[in-house]
Amino acid sequence: MIDAAQSQTAERQAIERSLLAFLIAAGVGAISLLSPPLSFLLIALLGAHALLQSGSPRIDAWSCAGPILAALLVGAFVGVAGAVGVLFVWRLFADTRWSQAEADRLALTTGAPAPRNLMTRAHLWLSPLYGLTLVAFTAPHMVAGLPLDLPHLPMLAPMIAALLLAAGLFDWGMRCAVSWRLGELAPAPAMHLLTHHAIFIVAFGLGLDVSAGIVAMMAWRLAYAAPLRIQANLTAVP
Repeated sequence: MIDAAQSQTAERQAIERSLLAFLIAAGVGAISLLSPPLSFLLIALLGAHALLQSGSPRIDAWSCAGPILAALLVGAFVGVAGAVGVLFVWRLFADTRWSQAEADRLALTTGAPAPRNLMTRAHLWLSPLYGLTLVAFTAPHMVAGLPLDLPHLPMLAPMIAALLLAAGLFDWGMRCAVSWRLGELAPAPAMHLLTHHAIFIVAFGLGLDVSAGIVAMMAWRLAYAAPLRIQANLTAVP
């Protein structure tokens, strides 16, 4: 009985964590459209909060060595815009891979089977792919005063990516509906995947400012790493 109650509490907290992180990211991204300096201040506050919550943060310098080296090589040949583009693609890939690992972790925590074959995982990568093709189609961009450029893609590329994304979301939604009908749906991983698609589409799939999208992604990761909690003081006053 206690284990079941603890499991339900953990699942509810995971759902709230995913939803709150998305709302914070969307809010900071919207603020970035209106006032970039204010959004940078909010990112700094979220980063400070994450550092305080983590206690002793671990920085894996080796994981950054490859992308930085690639950015330097590309920058040496095509300029700063190409180097920033390499870093953008790297962060898009890294955030997607982290989100996939987090979905698997939540599935394992709730006892739900994590998808292992490529087809059931494909939808998770389709929203970042659509955002990437749209950013490449509309390139070049300016990000915090730095140019960002990617190899130009024709309009057909984001259109095909959008169709693939729609098909992937439909397939995932149908599988979630079947699992719910059978009473086998794990709400925590499903909510995480829903916010995963939402943040990538809002950040890069609507044709808005790429800088605001990058800020929103940063806020998403920071808010998820250290969730904001408001605790009420219930101490009785005599």
